Amino acid sequence: MSSAQLDALEKKEELECDPVRQKLGTPLRPGARILSFDLCGSDTVVLGLSSHQAKAANLTTRECTAAAAKHGGPVTAVAVLNESYTVNGSRIALSASWDKIVKVWPVDDPQNTLAVLTGHSDFVKCVAVHPTLPIVYTGSADKSIMFWRLPESLETLAQSTTPQEIAPFKTVKGQHTGQIYAMCLDPVSAQVLYSTGSDASVRAWDSQTGVAIATKGDESSDWYIARGQHKTNIFDCKATENTLWTASADNTAIGWDIETRTTDIVLEHSTTVTAVLPIPQVGVVVTGVRDGALYVWRVNSGVPKIIREINAHTDDVSCLRVAGRVFYSSGLDGTLRKWDIQSVVNFVGGFEYMPAELQALKDQDTSSKQGSDTLAKSSKSANQSALTEEEERELAELMSDLDDM
Repeated sequence: MSSAQLDALEKKEELECDPVRQKLGTPLRPGARILSFDLCGSDTVVLGLSSHQAKAANLTTRECTAAAAKHGGPVTAVAVLNESYTVNGSRIALSASWDKIVKVWPVDDPQNTLAVLTGHSDFVKCVAVHPTLPIVYTGSADKSIMFWRLPESLETLAQSTTPQEIAPFKTVKGQHTGQIYAMCLDPVSAQVLYSTGSDASVRAWDSQTGVAIATKGDESSDWYIARGQHKTNIFDCKATENTLWTASADNTAIGWDIETRTTDIVLEHSTTVTAVLPIPQVGVVVTGVRDGALYVWRVNSGVPKIIREINAHTDDVSCLRVAGRVFYSSGLDGTLRKWDIQSVVNFVGGFEYMPAELQALKDQDTSSKQGSDTLAKSSKSANQSALTEEEERELAELMSDLDDM
């Protein structure tokens, strides 16, 4: 292990023991790395975990349910169907895994697998759901995107004694030359599904048919963003009305003009950008990076600039999502954290976000450490200056010899 890696490990361990960091963002700790999450109403979150499980948790109590949807590998992605699709009053979640399958299950009863989506030949890396229709989209390490249609009434699935196996109604393969890492739907009409991944390109599909979207003004040409501006893996994408945001291992997050496919904004970082979250109502974009930090960028006036840093996590930021007045971040440090948008954006205490009550705790901890260090130094100095009886006798004899000279 290199000295830089040892320094990074030492810093990580120090941060994990920091009492302020243990409270920042009121963390929810499920006991495993969080690879993905999706919000389910105002008080529930569904978590995809490295422990081969997907679990629901209460955002108020910050406690996970005991039951879990179990997979044969890490759960890399989760999603929740819209509230019109329920079984016995429970919302419906989907979990995708390295075991190449996607499970469909009630949030209130994770062990009750209603259906299994099978067809991928390698890890399922991402999953998305249509906001109004029972259509599911999955992206895989096998370089394909699959489109799935669930029954209009999911109650029929609940009546079966065994999970229903569902095949995709559309498979797209060949356009992407690498693994599919992320997908998102346009937020206005949900008619377009965007996909991206390790080939550093972005492509667009009709969300109901899977047919490639044509370039506006040139029906003979597919809409796509070629590798070039991004040099390597794109890990995340999110769309607003006119802009598509991407986060990449090339240390940038980019805002693309959807119509022209040109770069509107480039946000430069010093390390891999693992997640991106536009919050257009306040004119900011949040980015999450490999060392666990969150950056809040002002993008609606002049040159984009970082207005806030949040030292949120001690490992990679894995996912960012927004709900109303708050946004959430998850990390490979095994925590999900909650942030009030206005409090973060309007914070007046400096560049690094630190709520007043935690700043007081930080100051107290710093003062305590300084006091301990001073005491240790004083003790060390006293020990160094103290002479044994034999040393004092030798010193006296030396002084006597000097007097006789």
